[in-house]
Amino acid sequence: MGFTISKKTYIGTNQFLLMSKITFEKIINADAQKTFDILTNFENFENILPEFYSSITVKSTRDESSLVVEHLHLSGNEFVIMAKHFTEKPNQHQMRVIGGDIKGSYITESIIPLKDSDSLNTQTRLIINAEIKTSRGLRGTFKKLDYSSELEKLYQKFADVIGD
Repeated sequence: MGFTISKKTYIGTNQFLLMSKITFEKIINADAQKTFDILTNFENFENILPEFYSSITVKSTRDESSLVVEHLHLSGNEFVIMAKHFTEKPNQHQMRVIGGDIKGSYITESIIPLKDSDSLNTQTRLIINAEIKTSRGLRGTFKKLDYSSELEKLYQKFADVIGD
């Protein structure tokens, strides 16, 4: 399935925000197009990842962007967010949180095909760069701040689904 190559987590604070910057990679046992198609089919997230997405409502879709209301579960917390999804087929998907509990957060997924002489064993490198912002006022409300391991669990589930 997938595995972590590197991971960096930074926690910065200011008077109003807590911010976690997270970077890690996974190797997916599938081609880049299949990886991209599943990562950008957010309408299906509550079916394939119900422990992370309890509800998804697509508000609008255009050629390379969509506006989506999501109920995202990380570290035992439910975040109700309005997210703008941007795609650059088939190499990048970015989710920017424009409203809700973690407004200002983002996740960027870079999808890189790996060359292999054996076309039956196609793999893809998935690089995740994320920044999760929570306000200090919400900090006491949320149970844990270990978003790095939660995002890794989320993307391991993606890797498992994509690799099937």
